Amino acid sequence: MSLLVNLIPVIIILVLLFMRKHMLIAGLAGGVVALLIGGITIPEASGIVLSGISNMLGITVPILYASAAVMVSKAGSIQSLIELAKRSLKGKFGILAGIIVLIQGLATYMAGMGAGNTMVTAPLMAAAVGAVPEVIAAMAIISAIGFTTSPASTETALTAESAGIEVTAHASIMLPYVIGFYLLAIGLAIYGVYKRGRLVGSTEKEDQYADVKSLTLIKYALPSIALLLMVVAGSSLNGVLGITLFTPITTVIFTAILTVLLTPLNSDSTSEALIDGSRFILTTLFSVGIFLGFINIVAELGVFEQIADLASQVPQFLVLPVAMILAFLIAIPSGAFAAGVLTLTLPTLAVLGLPAEAMGFVAIATGLGTQVSPVQINVAALADGFNKDIMTIIKDQAKFIIGMLIVVMIVAVIFV
Repeated sequence: MSLLVNLIPVIIILVLLFMRKHMLIAGLAGGVVALLIGGITIPEASGIVLSGISNMLGITVPILYASAAVMVSKAGSIQSLIELAKRSLKGKFGILAGIIVLIQGLATYMAGMGAGNTMVTAPLMAAAVGAVPEVIAAMAIISAIGFTTSPASTETALTAESAGIEVTAHASIMLPYVIGFYLLAIGLAIYGVYKRGRLVGSTEKEDQYADVKSLTLIKYALPSIALLLMVVAGSSLNGVLGITLFTPITTVIFTAILTVLLTPLNSDSTSEALIDGSRFILTTLFSVGIFLGFINIVAELGVFEQIADLASQVPQFLVLPVAMILAFLIAIPSGAFAAGVLTLTLPTLAVLGLPAEAMGFVAIATGLGTQVSPVQINVAALADGFNKDIMTIIKDQAKFIIGMLIVVMIVAVIFV
């Protein structure tokens, strides 16, 4: 079927989203039009939507980490950590923001995924400097770079396979670019805080810890520090110990025990805080799952494959930048799983014989596109951590994500 016809549902969805209509309204409108265009039956469409909901609610690790992050926050652990940082850095919150962004980047690179780490680092960042747009964008950018180049990620495995090289070899080729892009993201966060200041008011809970002795603050802060270390370095610690001790479940259990032992919360309050912490992310994942189901109906038309094929129709010197732009655009409506977007774009590039670096840059462009996608779990994690709705997060960081895409494209054209 004609690409122009198949694009109609996608255009409808994007227009409604840009008009700030609810994602479910946009998804439903596009899904119904796709159903009519493609002749998809109602039972088939129902199954596709249910599958989308199941996929999103099956992402259990971010749910666990989100609950644990809320738990330690309610115990005052994160606020105590921020108070300690304030005292040690003497009010240099830009440096603190840069450090947290670096932690996010390292954790994402080691784990091969960003959302689970974001569940822990976003509330920490929110308490430290508030919802500074540059900071939120920096966390999104460093996550996108990290999971699309990590030797532990599905995205890197797919990219290396398309390039015909080993995963570790491909990761090594991309590492110098990763370091450069990480430094840009960290610099963006620091710049944002210095430019705008700290966008959080002095809350009663923050004031509560202003006169607390440092030793007490250290005790209160230990559960949040332990949670961060287990999330970031759990796999490495398992390797050192020779046993698999730190898993998502044990991480939450250990953190809960430390919360009971070291903070004012008792066991009952800690349990309630853990359960309460799951409410926002579960609600968000449910709505995102429905939207993803509608997007999957649109995908049945083959429109995303048709868009990806456009890269093979342009002159050779334009293939890479066009492929990066297309990958970025495809990821916006279908960015729940970046690996799925790569399966649409990389085969065409492989046939054209582009080098591994080119494949890597297309993967990075895809990752950046997912960060302005309403169905991307890392965007939902940022919304949760900064207590904003998903579309506001996307609006706040869109110009920075697009700017980073342009930078990545320039680097790709120069060095590939």
